[in-house]
Amino acid sequence: MAKRKDVKPTPFRERNGENPFNASGVVRTGARRFAFVDNKDPTALFEMTFDSDWEDVGRIRRRRLTGAGELSDPEGLTRIDHDGETFLVVSSSLSVERNRVNDGLVRVRYRPDGDLPAEPMTGFRAWLLDHLPALAAPGRRKPDDDGLNVEGLAWDAEPSALLLGLRGPAVPGHVTLVHVPVDLGGKWTTDALGGPTVRSAALPRSTAAQGIRDLSRTGPDGDLLVLLGRSASHDDAPFRLGTWPRGGDAVRLLDITFHRTAKPEGVTTFSAGGERKILVVDDNGGYAVL
Repeated sequence: MAKRKDVKPTPFRERNGENPFNASGVVRTGARRFAFVDNKDPTALFEMTFDSDWEDVGRIRRRRLTGAGELSDPEGLTRIDHDGETFLVVSSSLSVERNRVNDGLVRVRYRPDGDLPAEPMTGFRAWLLDHLPALAAPGRRKPDDDGLNVEGLAWDAEPSALLLGLRGPAVPGHVTLVHVPVDLGGKWTTDALGGPTVRSAALPRSTAAQGIRDLSRTGPDGDLLVLLGRSASHDDAPFRLGTWPRGGDAVRLLDITFHRTAKPEGVTTFSAGGERKILVVDDNGGYAVL
């Protein structure tokens, strides 16, 4: 990957109603098509399609979720291919804010057109806090008070597991994810989940509290691509991209930096024309192909 300094996302031509798209987790759904979540809109996914030069996107399509239950503050998105079908999984931040508890782990049966049928996993947040007592206290705090805040989501095909990247709570010099085994042959309930484990990796030359803003596998057996950013909204740690090698305990930073106005919140890797590329979507409503 070539050096990229001060990456500044290209704004979307459209808005989500009166507001910019608060674009977060993103996944590939077609040859040039990608879906992302808007963390202000838990009722839909949104799809953009690139032109042949991978520079411009046309109109953004709103794909309404039917049956998503009590999903709120969607932040993570990942893709699972199983038994000839494609599923997209949406995760909430699982955070507490303004006297509201954000919850939701939703499985979406993907199809190219029309509304998207969604199936919520009832009680996922409570299940997670019950099985990981170390997250119980952060689960009662707001994100800016070092509370629980999940923003990254990736799928690990071998073994079958969801990876939840924590923006918070955060420890200076480290990032943390939660590994949750999933039995895809069972019903979409907490009974299909195995015991979660916590994994951490060191950040080089870091003294600030940084968190994971998104995760993406670079391939079925590849490293994790990790989008890093400040853990609390009042901090000033820069956004960076790094790789977390499979089985490793340290993140390797890529030679990519973002413009001070950028707020990257979603990342995925893909191949095009024999080259490996990275797509970043921005919380201010924009995108960048690296």
